[in-house]
Amino acid sequence: MVTIVPISEEEKMSILTGLRSRVPATKLVTLKKIADIADLRPESLQYLEMVDKRSMQEIIQSIEKIYEMEQDEIIKREALITLQKVKKALGSKFTIEVPRCNKCNEVIDLGWNYCTNCGSDIDKMVFENFNRCSNCNKYILENWTYCAHCGTQLKEKKERTPVCPQCRRPIDPSWMVCPYCGHRLRRIKRS
Repeated sequence: MVTIVPISEEEKMSILTGLRSRVPATKLVTLKKIADIADLRPESLQYLEMVDKRSMQEIIQSIEKIYEMEQDEIIKREALITLQKVKKALGSKFTIEVPRCNKCNEVIDLGWNYCTNCGSDIDKMVFENFNRCSNCNKYILENWTYCAHCGTQLKEKKERTPVCPQCRRPIDPSWMVCPYCGHRLRRIKRS
C-alpha cells in the first residue's frame, strides 16, 4: 500500500509563490522542487489534482507560462522537464478539460459569472464540452451535484464515506480507533 504524503497548504502556497516570482533563482528552485515531487511522490500530485483541481491547474499553467515566456534558457529547459514530469505523474488524469475564457484564454471556473482576468461574461461564451443547467441555463461541471448558480439538484447525492480526522483515510463508522494512525474516533460510553 502506498502512503500518500499530501502537499500541505504551506508547500502549495510556496510553490505557487515561487512560480510567480520575478527572481530567476526562486523560479529555478521551485521548478526543481516540483520535479522532485513528481519523481519521488507522484501520488501527492495526483491527490492534489483530485482534491484541489484549481491549484493543480494553476501550477501547470504557471509552468507552461514560464516555458513560453522565460528568456533564460536554463529556466526554460527546467520548466519543460518539470512539465513533462508533472504530466507523467498525473497520467490520464491530466487529460481533464479545463474551461478557458474565450477572450483572454485564462482558466475560469464555470461557477463564476465573469472572467477574473478580462471581465468577459461567461454565459455568452461557447464551451462545446460542457453542459448547461436545465433550470438556469448556465454552464455546469459534470461532477456537480447542485448547480452553483441556482442550486438546482443536478444528480442524486452520494453518501460520503467518513474519514479519520487525523490521517484522512476512509473509516468504518462503527470503528472506535483508526486502524491506520491510531486516532481515537469515539469515546466508550459507560453506563
